[in-house]
Amino acid sequence: MDSIEKVLNNIDSMKDEIIQAVSNVVKIPSINPKYPGVTSDDVIGGESDANEFIAEIYYSLGAQVDIWSEEPKRNNVVGVIKGSGSGKSLIFNGHIDTVPTGRADDWKFSDPFSGEIFEDKIYGRGACDMKAGLISQAMAAKALKKSGIKLNGDLILESVVGEEVMDHEAGTSATVKRGYRADAAIVAEPSASGKDPLCVVPVSPGVAWVTLTCTGKASHASNRGETIRAGGPGWGVGVNAIDKGQFLVDSLLKLEQEWGLTKKHHLFNPGHFTLLPGVINGGPHGVDVPFIISEYCKIEYAIWHHPHETFEDVKNEFEEFVKNASALDEWLRENPPEITWNLHWPPYDTPEGHPICSTIAQSHEKAAVGTRFEGPAIYRGFYAVDDATFLNANGIPSVTYGPGHIHQAHMVDEFVNIDEVIASTKAYALAAMDWCGVS
Repeated sequence: MDSIEKVLNNIDSMKDEIIQAVSNVVKIPSINPKYPGVTSDDVIGGESDANEFIAEIYYSLGAQVDIWSEEPKRNNVVGVIKGSGSGKSLIFNGHIDTVPTGRADDWKFSDPFSGEIFEDKIYGRGACDMKAGLISQAMAAKALKKSGIKLNGDLILESVVGEEVMDHEAGTSATVKRGYRADAAIVAEPSASGKDPLCVVPVSPGVAWVTLTCTGKASHASNRGETIRAGGPGWGVGVNAIDKGQFLVDSLLKLEQEWGLTKKHHLFNPGHFTLLPGVINGGPHGVDVPFIISEYCKIEYAIWHHPHETFEDVKNEFEEFVKNASALDEWLRENPPEITWNLHWPPYDTPEGHPICSTIAQSHEKAAVGTRFEGPAIYRGFYAVDDATFLNANGIPSVTYGPGHIHQAHMVDEFVNIDEVIASTKAYALAAMDWCGVS
């Protein structure tokens, strides 16, 4: 039996073990303690607990295991499987932190961390994003060991904290700072796109978080008619800040529609680059009643931008558009909104022809024979953003490939399909053999 067939057969024989490992790690809550709205003391240490589970798998491989934290109670874990020294090195990367769960009663099994195995799926917060991918990578390495495969290059397994809030300095960038570098990396984020599972993803958009704050002028709510009807004193009496915020939301919708027509990329669906007014707050200061004309309106935008645009490009276009839109309103002309840029997650863009892309693509094709994934690998842009950005920024060419779909991430009843977990485990194992070489 040749080595490839042996590895694939061993992964098939490990199916129950792989599934149970995903279920078990999902049962360990590892909510990011810095996620907005989370009380850190309620969840701190969960990332470390889950990474202890991952570390035990790394130890079982005979890896050199390194556990450390950049911040208290937030452990990263890296396992290095040393090669013979004559091949290229490869990083398998993923994050252990998750977003919060919402209301437990909304979940199918009344437990967001059930790890329930039901109808060929594994349920629970983090199942898709992205504990299944982490387990698949680790179990790929275990299958190589079980098959007696010795790699020529080093294989570096990484399970990090912080990704959900771009806290890469505590996680992925900290691994690089600590000295873990390789010739390439594969990030195990869920890479399905549309109806296509297990896509090869060499590029992501960038995302920015910006706050627009409009001011108004308080007055008794009964004066509204005088503030908006022809012939009334207008903003001499009062200005409803929520009206001004709505005016800007409506105006920016036109910019979003323009982006949908003009900002195109062959690996993204048409219209993928958007401006989402995701959170709107407003009212009179200090009271939440509708009997005072609102004094403020804050709009939180998530801007998903084209990977070939810089943050400065996006920032300038957005601010210029808001300025021009404000000039069309009598109040906003004199009282322009405040614009606050809170965060920018840069895109990454690995050339599709890079060898790490073709390596995972060819490995996927071999692993998918006889399954619903059979056929040529499909290249797509990533729906969201991930830590491949920061590996690439540190000179490590990276590609994203993993089980699950972004539609299933962050949702109630999050799940991952079991057949995707097994297929990705096979693809990771074959990619390591191809990239690192075997003795």
